Amino acid sequence: MLPVIILSAISLLAIKLDSRLVFAILAITTLIYADRKNLKLTLRNPDKEDSYFNMLLFSTFLALLSCFALPKDVVFASMFLLFVHEFRKNSILNIAAYSSAAIFYFLAFELLTGIQYSTTHLFFVCLAGGLSASLVESVETDTDKRLTLLITLSTVFTIFKIYIPSASVTDLGIAFLVSFLMSLLALKAGVADESGLMSATLVGTTLILFTDIRFFAVILLFYALGSAVTKYRYEVKQRRGIEEQAGGARGYTNVFGNSLAGLFFAIQYSVTGNPAFAAAFVASVGAALSDTMASEIGKAGERAYLITTFEKVKPGVSGGISLNGELAGLVGAVVTSALAVSLGILDMYSAVISAVAAFTGMHIDSILGATLEKKGYLTNSTVNFLATLFAGIISLFFF
Repeated sequence: MLPVIILSAISLLAIKLDSRLVFAILAITTLIYADRKNLKLTLRNPDKEDSYFNMLLFSTFLALLSCFALPKDVVFASMFLLFVHEFRKNSILNIAAYSSAAIFYFLAFELLTGIQYSTTHLFFVCLAGGLSASLVESVETDTDKRLTLLITLSTVFTIFKIYIPSASVTDLGIAFLVSFLMSLLALKAGVADESGLMSATLVGTTLILFTDIRFFAVILLFYALGSAVTKYRYEVKQRRGIEEQAGGARGYTNVFGNSLAGLFFAIQYSVTGNPAFAAAFVASVGAALSDTMASEIGKAGERAYLITTFEKVKPGVSGGISLNGELAGLVGAVVTSALAVSLGILDMYSAVISAVAAFTGMHIDSILGATLEKKGYLTNSTVNFLATLFAGIISLFFF
């Protein structure tokens, strides 16, 4: 634990020291530690000593970047928060601990440098960091957890330092509570696991803060209806061995794969005010729902055909399509756009564009599944992300 204490101390000293001096201190510390312990870079299944070395090495790299491009407070706050990992508990306590540690560091930075942070922005950045770190803690992996935390925190802090939501502390509290409670209900209902809880809360809080509750309602439709169709003829899918694992409970890869593209378009809409990005958001979410409905209903059918060759395949094969699946996918695209119209997000013209783009995105998902995913080049979550991203991009072309 001594290397973590040393890194935390250096992070606090870095508030007043020149970044170049901090880089030199970290570089020397890393070299001495590696030499004394005879260590080398080990990313998978590292022991504690290897993990400490990875942590110090990447911290040195971040310190170097702070001399040129990355904001100093972002870099050293990320390093400082690593000490929380040594005292990690359950998800709720982890969110509180990481967020509180981030608030402490940024307030110390503000006090010692005279830099003034917006109260809402400060709490939002810290909460985003706390949620992201807790998500990392909840995922079982053979990669280096300390290194993953450092990369995640520095990335999240950097992104949300650039994109600043115009909201009050009250708005932040409401956004977090609404997202967390809905995610908690999903966890209790068995449609999300612990990592899904953390990731959905992060996505939901960010979405509400940058836009409003209407956009959250659209993405909530995907999770609610998508989870419902997962249960459709579940026994049939089980007999065929093509059912969703854990009863269809969504994990972080599923949440991010289906939500990140839409979240990006929603943030762009908030920043630019361009309604084309609102349509792209709806198209992205619509593609996710369309694909889920087509897949889950199609898998329970009797006939399926590969989208690239139209040869007959077993239901559930990546890239397989069916008549029932196509109809279900069309319903998913139309329902998403219809909800957006009823909420005043889109007009009828934009809704038609979004529905067409979403339905097209569903087929892009099938094509990628039949080719790159089948060959092992892409994972299912990556395919979901690319399909929802292309759906939004196709929508933008119409504008």
